[in-house]
Amino acid sequence: MATDSQILLAINGVLQNYQVSVDTANSKSTWLKVVTADRLQASKDIQEKLKKFNVPYTEEKTSKSSFAAIKFTLSSGTNEYIYFKNAKGGGSGAGAAETKLSESSQALYCALAFYVVKGRLDAGDVCVENFEKAKAHIDTDERYENMINDLKDDWVKSCTVGATKLWETYHGSGTYTFHRGSKTVDKIEKHAWSIIRAEGAFGNLNKWSPADIYMVANDFDITTITNERTLQGLNNAMWENLKNNKLIGVSLKKITRSTGTLSNKNFPTDKRISDLKYTGFKTNTEAMDVYLEFTKGKIQFRSFGGDVSLTGWQGEMKGASANQGKISLGPLNYILKRHGVSEVPTSQESARLAVSGGERHWKAIDKMFKDLGVTKANEDLTQYIGMQTPKWRYSKYLCLSLAKIMEGLSKDKANAVMEDIYLYASSSTTYSAPYIKLE
Repeated sequence: MATDSQILLAINGVLQNYQVSVDTANSKSTWLKVVTADRLQASKDIQEKLKKFNVPYTEEKTSKSSFAAIKFTLSSGTNEYIYFKNAKGGGSGAGAAETKLSESSQALYCALAFYVVKGRLDAGDVCVENFEKAKAHIDTDERYENMINDLKDDWVKSCTVGATKLWETYHGSGTYTFHRGSKTVDKIEKHAWSIIRAEGAFGNLNKWSPADIYMVANDFDITTITNERTLQGLNNAMWENLKNNKLIGVSLKKITRSTGTLSNKNFPTDKRISDLKYTGFKTNTEAMDVYLEFTKGKIQFRSFGGDVSLTGWQGEMKGASANQGKISLGPLNYILKRHGVSEVPTSQESARLAVSGGERHWKAIDKMFKDLGVTKANEDLTQYIGMQTPKWRYSKYLCLSLAKIMEGLSKDKANAVMEDIYLYASSSTTYSAPYIKLE
């Protein structure tokens, strides 16, 4: 029987390439909605991954969709459901199959450059005869026939340019096999996820490392990773392996230019953002949110869940034209804990108080308004707070708690915490593994 960590890892790995949202969530069940133009293929992909992780599941009819849902149960007794809605005009779900194909193909093209052509690739090198020689040097979860037959022209170009760039940078530094979705990758990700879950660092494995393929040296020792028991130790081990060209994680982006570029991400040698400063907060007595403001922008915290299930409190970075990234409550508290400061109450505690805390809880929220200078000392909003919805009280209590924590810190400590919040939301956290970005 798979552990909860393995099950959640499977969910995370399968769904990260789909358009997914939380429909409902409570102590008994969670419903995830997957919007895709190809529900059959999405369901097959998810079931294949669950089987690979030995996660028992069933297919069940649901009124939420004409297409069967996938159900599995955690050891806590919580039932997890994944159901599928059709994307009109083409959804992002079909992109999961394309992602699997393009990432696996990049591994194959790298093997072509490193072991067959042994140099820069051009269009003439892309042929079945060469691929037959290259395939011995890859370990992916995509069918070889799909990689040589189904890759679109724009991705053929991208993979050719990407493989050339990696060969130019790393040839002569080791003897590699190129991995995507392999048993080796699964072992690394399972172990990382078990540590992440234990420490509460991330809600998404992709936040720890967005690497899509791995260059694995023939003399790579996986126990250098699996023997680690802390996130800091794990990241140090990932860095040592990358620095010594033993295990190189590569994040991929489609390349449209004639040359690719490589950039280092989350290296311990990266410079901190010395000019990022916490400048304060902004809230009022009406909205259920709070903004933390800093020299590079602002981040809005509030509940993004439904009116019935009191969940989904998180922060969203705000940019000039679009949201720039998110941070949920668990990772936020992880950052606060790492800095040795008070943590925000849990989502469950705030939800309980919002429903059954009564007048005592309303007075606590009123006091925080006063302590933060949002209202005057002689104002009494107790009854006003009691008239608000449980969702408002759930969200506002967490928002004011966070604002009080930040306002109570020294200037240097507040700046350091704000920097880590910003880095996490922008997927550049100092708690993440180092990797190479190819674009």
